[in-house]
Amino acid sequence: MRSIFFLLFFSISVCKAQHVSIKKNTIQTTKDTIVLSIQNNMLSPMYVKTSPKDSMAYEFVYQKILLLQPLEKVENYLKIPRKKIDATKSFKTSGYFDFTIGYGDPSTVQHNDSYVYLLPYKKKRKLVQGNFGNFSHDHIRSYHAFDFGTKIGDTIYAARGGKVVFTKEDSKKHGRTRKFSNYANFVTIQHDDGTTASYYHLDFKGVLVENGDIVQRGQKIGISGMTGFTTMPHLHFVVHKATEDQGNISVPIEFEGYVGKKLKRGKKYKRRN
Repeated sequence: MRSIFFLLFFSISVCKAQHVSIKKNTIQTTKDTIVLSIQNNMLSPMYVKTSPKDSMAYEFVYQKILLLQPLEKVENYLKIPRKKIDATKSFKTSGYFDFTIGYGDPSTVQHNDSYVYLLPYKKKRKLVQGNFGNFSHDHIRSYHAFDFGTKIGDTIYAARGGKVVFTKEDSKKHGRTRKFSNYANFVTIQHDDGTTASYYHLDFKGVLVENGDIVQRGQKIGISGMTGFTTMPHLHFVVHKATEDQGNISVPIEFEGYVGKKLKRGKKYKRRN
């Protein structure tokens, strides 16, 4: 019998698979049952809701809702009877379940709508895709995202202060399909209201902060690059809050110097201070 291949990271949404991992527990797994654990790889709480999408999944034992603390690992997350799966084929959790993921605690997070963000770069740069852009800002996690056409090597600054909860800087890959999403280098910062800001498509070795750092508004945090799901150098900037029903959702924000104004695709913008 061929051994079963376990996907260490399951596909949740664009650029999210690195934040959480599901692994086989070799000690608790028996000849009859496969036992999987789940781990939060971030330095912020993480909300995970597991919903079966295949009729067979209802026969598995799983934990429907979890609030994982920073770096927490939960054993016995999912138990799968061996007789219920085909051992000659690869087993992927995403084939049986939908996963709703939120960075933070949905019961306490509340975006401060009065906060005015700093543009995360200094030079005049074009907005290449704005809110509700039909190329990739077409779902609830990116409705309110901004793609600024930065150049490779531009310095990226924190639009708002907070704690660095996750980073990636080891990728050199990019491409025009979503399969490249997990190759984006990035910095994710959690704010004092529980929301998170993510700065994507940074350069290889282009992260200037460390996990756990407390950064100030306007502090240098990265170098712009061209990694992940992209066809041109740019910075993807988005603020998320965790919700129970929909996981991470993007929230509308305003930038200093442009309060009350809608940023338009094709127009150039620069920091006003």
